[in-house]
Order: sequence, then structure tokens, then C-alpha cells
Amino acid sequence: MPRLARSLISLALAAILVTMVAAFVTAETRLLDGKLRTGDTVTVPADEVVADDLYLFGSTLTINGTVHGDVTAFGSNIAVNGSVDGDLIAAGGTLSVSGTVNGDVRVAGGTLNLQGTVGEDVVAAGGQVQLGGQIKGDLIVSGGAITMGATVAGNVEGFAGSYTKTGSVAGKENVTISSRGGAPQAPAPGTQLLDAIGQFGALLILGALAVWLLPRGLEAADGTLRREPFLSLGGGLAACLGFLVWLIVVLLAGILLAIAFGLLKLAGLTALTIITMLLTLFVSAFGFVVLAAYAADLVVGLSLARMAMRDPTTTRWQLFALVAAGALVVVVATSLPVVGGFLKLAVIIFGLGAITVAAWRRWRGHGSDVPPEVAQTPVMAAPPPSA
Repeated sequence: MPRLARSLISLALAAILVTMVAAFVTAETRLLDGKLRTGDTVTVPADEVVADDLYLFGSTLTINGTVHGDVTAFGSNIAVNGSVDGDLIAAGGTLSVSGTVNGDVRVAGGTLNLQGTVGEDVVAAGGQVQLGGQIKGDLIVSGGAITMGATVAGNVEGFAGSYTKTGSVAGKENVTISSRGGAPQAPAPGTQLLDAIGQFGALLILGALAVWLLPRGLEAADGTLRREPFLSLGGGLAACLGFLVWLIVVLLAGILLAIAFGLLKLAGLTALTIITMLLTLFVSAFGFVVLAAYAADLVVGLSLARMAMRDPTTTRWQLFALVAAGALVVVVATSLPVVGGFLKLAVIIFGLGAITVAAWRRWRGHGSDVPPEVAQTPVMAAPPPSA
């Protein structure tokens, strides 16, 4: 479920950003012979039949007609009242499906209301999820409050804050409830321990790669954090803001280029632009998550270990031992109840900021060398000459 939740949250984030971009294009615009439609309000009339796939981007999206292909929709309010022969992939603030989808349904949003007929599987994640109608495949659902009134022919797997069942499930039903009676339950100690062990194992692997492949970059970020903590704090905040700006710029550029190529009847370039935009968004999000969730832990952990060590001389193996010890301290501290979340946020901001500042200096030519106190520290100690 965590991997599913992260994927659906990424879809919801993309929907929000696309909606922000759609505000610049108020009139409905149709490209690729009506295959791609953008605007503040986009409607497929009840008497319209779309013979191909359909891509919708905007604020209010409504499908009253028939689509023989797949539907991909990102917007604030999405309603599918007609018929979709293929799959439905959608994310938005409010989403309702009262029509028929013969393929799979993969949706994410604040409020989801699925009351129609789905021919295959349903994957749904939202704050409030209401399920009715008929699902002929399996149901995978995650939400704060879930009302399951559908008839499910397959199995049900879910994670919910509250779960109310009035429908029927032909297969197995496995729904994890995170709270009862409105009071949140603390995670089981065993689950917390397994999460901490998994995080520490991932940090050991990535730390070993960083020590052997990028030792100077690791030590440059460590030196920046120890010598200039306030600059690292500012760099972390700037990196988070810059990442959001980057996503918006990519969306703006991709959609505007797609519209331009569509007006020029360059269908191939339009499709390539959309694919490139989506790939850039997902690659950027993946890289940012790796830096924030793992690289920041390594840098902060190394800085803590270095401050506790008197002798600065290290070989690669000693550097890895420092990284491992520091990573253990970070994992334990960020796993503590109550304060762990705040400590994790601090680790992300300071660590990410140190990495950003060190990378910026190296790119500008001011940080090609490691910090002075690190420069005198050999990364690999030379073996003594033989007698």
C-alpha cells in the first residue's frame, strides 16, 4: 500500500499543477483532431462519440458522451456520466463516475464518488471515497473515510481511517483500519522497527555508493553544513521552492508547446511534447524524493559523526563507518514518537540545503575543491612503503 499511495499522491499533485496551468487557458482548445482538450471548462456532449483515446486538462471536466478508447483527465472537478470503453485515469479535487467504464479505473482526489459500472479493476485513493454500483474486477482503495457500497466480483485490498461496508465482496476482503471511533491509533512497535531497519539498510547501501563513487561531493556537502548551517537552511528552503517552480515551468512549457504544435497540425511533435513533459515531471519528482529522503540523511548523519570525532583523518573505510554511525543516529532520532516528524523535516531542509549549496558552488567553479579542513584529509590513505 505505501507504494500505491505514493503513486496516487503523485497523480494528485500533477492534477493540482495542471489545474494551475489551465487557468491561463480559459477557452476550450481541441488538438490532435479532438484527442487532446484543454481549457477552464471542457465538456464531451452526450451526442458525441470519440473514436480514439481522450486527454482532458482543465478546471471542470465532464464526459457525457461515449469514448471508445482510454481517458486521461487532470482537473479540479471531473464527472464521467457517459461511457468509456477503455481505461480511466483521473486525478482532481472532486471526481464522480456514474457512467460505465469497461476497462480499469485508476483515480485519486479529495472526494471520490464511484457509482457506475466498472468492467475490470478499480484503484482509488482520496480523502473521502464513496463506492457504489458494480466492480467486476478487484478493488484497491486507500482513503480517510471509505464507504463501500459496491458489488465487487473480485477481491478488496484497502487502507482507511474509517471503513463502512454496505455492499458485497465475492472474493477476499482485507482492509486495514488506521483509527477507530475517530481516535488515531499509534503504529505498532513492530511496524516502526521494520520501517527504521529498512531506512537504515537503504542508507547503508546508498552511503557505500556515495563514499566510493562521490566522496568529494559527500564531504563538500558535509563541510558546508558544519561550517555554514544557516546558509544550508536557506538553501534547503530555496531548493523546495525551486522544485515547485520547476514543476510549474515544465507544465507551462509542455502545454504551451503542445498547443502550438497542435495548431500547426504537427501531431507527432504534440504527442512527443506531452510524453516528454510527463517523463520530466516523474523523473524530477523521483530525484527530489531520493535527495530529500536519503541523501539528506547521509549528509546530516556524516556531519553529526564528524563533530563527535576529534581526529579528522579518514580513509574510505573510516569515512563509511562515520556515514553508517551518523545514519544510525538520524534513523533513531527521526523514528522517535512526537518529535521524530519535526526532526525529519529539519534533516531534510538542512541536508538538502547543504547538498544544494555545495552543488551550486561546484557548478559555479567556487567549490571545485573540498572545504579546507577536508582538503587536508586524504579520502584514501596511501599504503606505507615496503621496507
